[in-house]
Amino acid sequence: MTVRSAVLVAAVASFVAACSGKQPPQPASAAAPDAAPPAAPVASTSNAPVRGVATYLERIKMPPGASLQVDLLGAESGASVGSKTLRDVAGAPYPFELPVPSTPHPAGYAVRATLIGPDGQRWFETPAPVGVMPGGNSVEVRMRRAAASDAVAAPPTGPVAHWECGDLGVMSRFDDAPKQVRLAYNGASVTLPLARSASGARYADARGNEFWTKGATGTLTLAGEPARDCVQASQVSPWNQAVLRGATFRAVGNEPGWTAEIAGTPPRLDALLDYGQTHVTAPLKPAADGYTGIDSTGRAIRMTVKNERCRDGMSGQAFEATVTLDVGGTTYRGCGAKLQD
Repeated sequence: MTVRSAVLVAAVASFVAACSGKQPPQPASAAAPDAAPPAAPVASTSNAPVRGVATYLERIKMPPGASLQVDLLGAESGASVGSKTLRDVAGAPYPFELPVPSTPHPAGYAVRATLIGPDGQRWFETPAPVGVMPGGNSVEVRMRRAAASDAVAAPPTGPVAHWECGDLGVMSRFDDAPKQVRLAYNGASVTLPLARSASGARYADARGNEFWTKGATGTLTLAGEPARDCVQASQVSPWNQAVLRGATFRAVGNEPGWTAEIAGTPPRLDALLDYGQTHVTAPLKPAADGYTGIDSTGRAIRMTVKNERCRDGMSGQAFEATVTLDVGGTTYRGCGAKLQD
């Protein structure tokens, strides 16, 4: 088509459009002279709530009157920006929903959960805050048995840190000479020498055990087991609490929940039975397969310890011994370990 023909076709098209009352289409990029400018994009700020489920591994039903407190924290500062209390809770899991402030927190949010008995005593709590996203997927907040008391014996000299490594509460003690780290968890311990690393501090041995840290995070690999992600925790695990108190043996069991520690010379039993409702103390005498004794009320006590691998039915954690505790004819079964430090 020649330029003259193209001009003639365009003129005819314009004449037809004028006669029909329609205007020829404008190019997409052309804006009408009197049209309003396009609206500026609006920054989206989510005030959707935080949703999650708090739970714990032990097969324990809370007594009547127990409550769950969930705190919403600023991810960086750790300061509380909101909380909710669920009252008269029974067994886990515990779904929860927390509103977020109208002004979003610039660094994001984390949650902390505490399960409180009817007497105000902490039963379970999160060892470290769990990061959450408003309006995101429901997050699992796993709690762990709280220590019987906030006061613990002073740790031995040397840098000591506590970690939450997956399902394990780990205490690390770093020694400068020789350069090594000693890890304690669930009554077991392992000492690892310093190893080469591109970044952070890495400790490893020839058996496949490795502990690699960088700041407040790290990775723990125990020989024959998958790697566990670690975060530094302010709360000491119950097993390492017992180590710091000087206990030499600890046992735990479920249905009903119970714990027992043996410490001192001569040995002495300190046990919380029946979900913490029964407190038993007694001097013990070593026996061929454990310990025997009599408490202040005259009840006969016998703890039988078998060096058989034991796996906790609720948490799935493995221990070195199977334990049976008999108190006045009532029998409690569980797992235990000698506490090595």
